[in-house]
Amino acid sequence: MKSIISQYITLHIKRLLIVLVAVISFSLEAEAQGVIRFTGRVVSKQTGEPLIGVNITDIKLRRALAVTDEDGRFSMNTQLGAQLRFSMIGAKPEILKVKNDKFTEVKLNEDDITLGEVVVKTKRITDRIMPEPTDIEVKGNWLYVRTRVRVPKEMFRSNRRLVVQPILNNVTDKQLTLLRPMVYDGKKYNITQDRLYNYDIKNSDNGDPLAKYITVKSRTLRENGRDNDILGYTDSIYVENLKADYSCDVYMAIEDYTHILYRDTTIIARGTVNPLRWLDCSIMGSTLNDEAYYPTPEKQMRNSKGSINLKFLIGKSTLNTDDPQNHAEIEKLRRQIDAIRADKDATLLSFELEGISSPDGRLSRNQTLARQRMEFALGHIRSQLPDDLRNDMEFGTKSSVATWSDVVTLLRRDSLFSEADKVQGIIDRYADPNVQSRRMRRLPFYNSVLEARYLPQLRQVNYTMNYAIFRQLTIDEIRQLYADDYHKLSRYEFFMLYRNESDPKKRETILRQALEMFPSFMIAANDLAALLIERGEPDPELLEKFAGEKAPVAVNTNHAIALLKDQQYGEADEIMSYVPKTDNTRLLHAVNGAFNGRYEDNYSVIAATSKRNNLLMLLAMKRNSEALKLSRELPDDEALTHYLRAVCLNRAEDAVGAYDELKRAFEMDPSLKNIAHVDGDVNDLLVEKHNKEGLQ
Repeated sequence: MKSIISQYITLHIKRLLIVLVAVISFSLEAEAQGVIRFTGRVVSKQTGEPLIGVNITDIKLRRALAVTDEDGRFSMNTQLGAQLRFSMIGAKPEILKVKNDKFTEVKLNEDDITLGEVVVKTKRITDRIMPEPTDIEVKGNWLYVRTRVRVPKEMFRSNRRLVVQPILNNVTDKQLTLLRPMVYDGKKYNITQDRLYNYDIKNSDNGDPLAKYITVKSRTLRENGRDNDILGYTDSIYVENLKADYSCDVYMAIEDYTHILYRDTTIIARGTVNPLRWLDCSIMGSTLNDEAYYPTPEKQMRNSKGSINLKFLIGKSTLNTDDPQNHAEIEKLRRQIDAIRADKDATLLSFELEGISSPDGRLSRNQTLARQRMEFALGHIRSQLPDDLRNDMEFGTKSSVATWSDVVTLLRRDSLFSEADKVQGIIDRYADPNVQSRRMRRLPFYNSVLEARYLPQLRQVNYTMNYAIFRQLTIDEIRQLYADDYHKLSRYEFFMLYRNESDPKKRETILRQALEMFPSFMIAANDLAALLIERGEPDPELLEKFAGEKAPVAVNTNHAIALLKDQQYGEADEIMSYVPKTDNTRLLHAVNGAFNGRYEDNYSVIAATSKRNNLLMLLAMKRNSEALKLSRELPDDEALTHYLRAVCLNRAEDAVGAYDELKRAFEMDPSLKNIAHVDGDVNDLLVEKHNKEGLQ
């Protein structure tokens, strides 16, 4: 006996699983009973273009089976021999008898129609099992589906089970997601099921896999004044892509103990109802101005060079001690050395003199004289330095003799072109520097011009004093370092650079380069996030690793704004829990709360920002009559005004008025069509109105 019961239970479990699969994937068994998968395409007879929004109705069942998509295609289950009516506003209907399951192309004869001829269809109760048409409502990143399923008395008996399986269809991403099923058992059916499972139907391991979804038929489910039962249904699902086009399909099946008696599919919702998609509250990001998070100023080693103008006696290697300029130059050098010694962050490293002699006279004598002068000058300077400084420094000299070509350059600089040409002529004629010097002395202007004014300019003494000083670089030095190679900058130097940059594009470049070099540079990431928010291009990933309980308020605020702009409402809500409520964050808290479905608590704050935002909040709270009244006060010269009026009128069942407003909105801003196709508040207008009138 146990063996027979065991076999029966096993067979029944298999049958239940087959029922569920059949509901979702249209089993071959049903096809054997005359139900086929019927697919095709509807096009214009005149143009051959696909027709969108064509309603396909089973004449006998008086039931809408499908609506053509943006490619004019349809796919549905129907019966062989069924009479299907293809109809849409602006076209003559066609009736087709289903003869096979081959792909079928249907051609409709388009017909001009005026708005006065539009018939507005309201939602009505049918005498078949039919979930009520509904909306897919958006709250945060959750999509909510609420409907009721009417079960006529004549279709449902005590020994039957109804399985209703809603499926969310992400049309954009081509993804199907099962929602919670609804299972309705007649009393006898439920008792029998319980016996089959040894009175343990709800056992999670060995019981009915649909047990937790079961509602047993009772008098309390009878709809007032009607012969049918009515079952309420609610479920929600988290989604990441709120911009996608969604619909909700429902598959239904009725079974007795051995057969599938009825099966059907329908669409109960198209598009999402989300008036807050238009919410516009200008919330700007903020730079991080808490000095506790500033990078530490860094002192960098720098070298320095200078010049000294010492005068020597003509033809001598000793300084002219009577010349006050020599005393002033030596004193200037001494003061600089003392200043370096007084700086605890500076260290003198080396001192080098470079002397240049004029080209007059013999070259070898000039070279020797230049070298002797440098050695004398260096010895004189060393004698002025303290012993401790002399012992730690390196000293050196370099000497050279200027050329007569240098004299030519000086003459031309002063526009003495005739004199310059004569000097250049001697240079070109004689290669030997000694011969050049002798010939130069014969020039009539040698004493008055060359010897008096230009040769002294070539007798120079330059010094290079190398010292390592550790100090903060000036902004000009940082800019030069950045221009040479930004990879060499420190955090602090990047910080100083972008904080002193007024051009937003250059500032962004510097910030991105700073993060390239220092990925954990939080203040740079925050300030870049604020810049992008201000530009209207927030990056929700920029502050992800920095935001949280211990992050600065500015970081959490900017991250929350970016998440809200990216429609990641759940994540934004979590981050906002770390942002204190102050006058500065009051609006942001309200916007975040509204996007996450807390309308009543945040209505007053958002409503005060603008009439449009007030209207959007009223629509979100379904205060439709107030929203309609307020829509009359919005400016008529804005396309969005007419779009929102269309929403209000459509909710008020004034489809013709809604259609007029939507058409005007499209004329002013054609880009609104893309939103309208996924907007559950108006997309029924697109389906029911004709292509030629502009709404497609």
